Amino acid sequence: MNPDHYITLIYKKLKKELSPEEEQELSNWVKEDENAALQHQVEENWQASKDILPPITVDTQKDFAGFKQRMKAEKNKPVKKEAVIKPINRQRRFLMMAAAIALPLAAALWLFMPSPEAPMMLAQTESGATKVVNLEDGTIITLNENSTLQYPATFDAKQRKVLLNGEAFFDVTSDPTRPFEVQMERANVKVLGTKFNIRNIADENNITVNVEEGKVQFSNTETRKGVILTKGEEGLLEKNNNQISETTVNHKNASAWKTKTLSYKNASLQSVVADLEKVFKTKVTITNETMQTCRITARFADATPQAVLEYVEKVYKMEVEKIDGENFKLKNGSCQ
Repeated sequence: MNPDHYITLIYKKLKKELSPEEEQELSNWVKEDENAALQHQVEENWQASKDILPPITVDTQKDFAGFKQRMKAEKNKPVKKEAVIKPINRQRRFLMMAAAIALPLAAALWLFMPSPEAPMMLAQTESGATKVVNLEDGTIITLNENSTLQYPATFDAKQRKVLLNGEAFFDVTSDPTRPFEVQMERANVKVLGTKFNIRNIADENNITVNVEEGKVQFSNTETRKGVILTKGEEGLLEKNNNQISETTVNHKNASAWKTKTLSYKNASLQSVVADLEKVFKTKVTITNETMQTCRITARFADATPQAVLEYVEKVYKMEVEKIDGENFKLKNGSCQ
């Protein structure tokens, strides 16, 4: 059956308008991996539209008919390919665009498609992998594991916008005539030229932005409130209450997943443990709570949990117990 039909069913499901028969039909259809992937993409775009776009009313049938006419005009045009990062294939691109129109997201989609000659690109990483993405304006983006980045192959003359899910480090080429914007589900970051790290993990309560150079504007797309962040500052958006705040932190450790280096100057042992858990997905339990406030000044190049914990063990006379490959206990010890 035509994909338009199932896109409409997904739309009705999101609006809680599905009949039991339609729900069963959709359930059978998404059993195929490709169809399940489309449903997931539609749902992500639906959620993102709540933050990116104001409420609008769309004549779905009319707009979808016009959309298909535009697709026919593009059908035989070549799609630029790259060795590492590939454009979204035409079938998937069609389905994503169709979903966007069926879900009142045409404006959001065309925002990332300045012209038919500038295809959308998709970069993604799996668990344990990172990827460097070089944009046409000279901007370099490093994606952390389990992350996705959508961007146009060529930016238009007025703006540079990308869509991020996950974590990435941005080294943005300065261009005052075309501000650079990173859009996410609940937030966005606007900048002219700088270096910063964004962490937007689905199952974490906070979205964080750490600025290494320059200045950025970090905003909550729901409340429209934001903060200006400069070098050494961190912006934090709490998803559960939509509160946004800023603080001064060791900004370089925010990108330790990329640099493999951890550095501390009079930092608490508790903060060191927090970094290990974030960067290496380890779980470190300090059994002696009085040790949490012990201060550490050290630098760990090519850091590993074992190397950091061995240092702590030696300096503070603690005992490291390895539970398994990812879980440790720190016992006893003295700050003196």
